[in-house]
Amino acid sequence: MTELLFPALGRRPAGRSPVRGVLVRWLAADGSAVHVGDRLAEVRSAGDLVGWVPALATGTLWHQVRAGEVLCAGAVVGLID
Repeated sequence: MTELLFPALGRRPAGRSPVRGVLVRWLAADGSAVHVGDRLAEVRSAGDLVGWVPALATGTLWHQVRAGEVLCAGAVVGLID
């Protein structure tokens, strides 16, 4: 299994809490076939930076969080089996 992590959008100032953001929406359905490099989810940081969660492997995508959840950088958002 390959873990998909919430990306660190922006830099964390020293002494501050981890960078947080929101998984805005999934671009691939739960249980769907995905390929390396596919954009799987749109994410946004508190500073309105937009990013993507890319597929790091080819296989079946399994969502681990719902759209709208607030997450810290490095949190597991999905798995590819």
